[in-house]
Amino acid sequence: MSLSAAVVAVAVPGTAPTPFQVNLLEQLPMPAIEYLDGMDQPFVREGSVERGDTLASLLARLGVQDQDLNQFVAAHPEARALLRALRPGVAVTVTTTRLGRLLSVSLPQSGADGRLLISRQAGQFVVSDQPAQLESRVRMASGEIRSSLFAATDGIGLPDSVATSLADIFGANIDFHSDLRRGDRFSVVYEMLYHQGAAVRTGRILAAEFVNDGRRYSAVWFVGADGRGEYYSADGRPLRQGFLRSPLEFSRVSSGFSMRFHPILKQWRAHRGVDYAAPTGTRIRATADGVVDFIGRQNGYGNFIVLRHQGSYTTAYAHMNGFAKGLQRGSRVSQGELIGYVGSTGWATGPHLHYEFRVNGEQKDPMRVALPQSAPLIGSQLSAFRERSAGVLAQLALAGAPQAVALRD
Repeated sequence: MSLSAAVVAVAVPGTAPTPFQVNLLEQLPMPAIEYLDGMDQPFVREGSVERGDTLASLLARLGVQDQDLNQFVAAHPEARALLRALRPGVAVTVTTTRLGRLLSVSLPQSGADGRLLISRQAGQFVVSDQPAQLESRVRMASGEIRSSLFAATDGIGLPDSVATSLADIFGANIDFHSDLRRGDRFSVVYEMLYHQGAAVRTGRILAAEFVNDGRRYSAVWFVGADGRGEYYSADGRPLRQGFLRSPLEFSRVSSGFSMRFHPILKQWRAHRGVDYAAPTGTRIRATADGVVDFIGRQNGYGNFIVLRHQGSYTTAYAHMNGFAKGLQRGSRVSQGELIGYVGSTGWATGPHLHYEFRVNGEQKDPMRVALPQSAPLIGSQLSAFRERSAGVLAQLALAGAPQAVALRD
């Protein structure tokens, strides 16, 4: 099965047709790709600077090799500002042609809200400052899981930030460490932000759908009357549940909720939690709103945090390398907030997070326990949601269709 792409124009009632790039994993029965503006559409790659990176090594990791850019940076003082901004964790976006020719490099400016852009114009590279106000365009894509979420999104040219957002949006229903199955599918409608025609970075996901092990989950961004935005299912139920399934964004589950042979005590013991193998320093997030009930060192748990949540629920996080700055007993934390970092303190043979989900003090399997549900939209709020979501849900259906068909007024 080969990867194909097509550009379509979608007619949504009450709006003018808007061009989208649709990436599908099926072979589409249509001639060679023709772009609406007659030009090659940019492919966007996103990544973060790693310690020790040079501009060349960063671009190579993003699949770009361009000697002209290296020479340009070396010869222009303004361009060398790009090198000074290469701090670990800085997000960098590159755009290329379909054949891999570099079009632009964009990254945040040090101490400023805008971004620095090096773009190819009329065959030459030009440095420009990007204002914070960017043009937003809508894109659609769909894909199929063959091995992992990142492998699937890489296969259709979807930026990593969109993949991460998908995991965050559906994180209350799907554990992306262990629940993904070969053949799972996803569709997404998202914003791409542009500056002077060059793609800079992704914006918000407007709508998404994920089919996991035969179960279909949908998400639509909706801003209510109180001005607060949130993701809801297609029938108006909030996706933000009381608890996330996992305290880490992405890692490998190394030991599940079961009996196991303890690697240090050398005996079979019940393992009343889930171990997430991850590099030392990986960020750990609170799985729900709560209050710090314990923070400190505790026997085999090593550096340990217990959060008390609404009702009879508590969660525990063990073997941490360190805690988030300013966190202490009694501190309030929000769902998804940083509480510490993965380590190997206590009885641990390597860096990982041991996570427990407790009900009335008894450990439960966080992968299978029924999590508290949030109240759905009702009345005028539900009516407003249905009205505003109709257009984007139509786009989402088109993105996931087995064939892309050009629509006209």
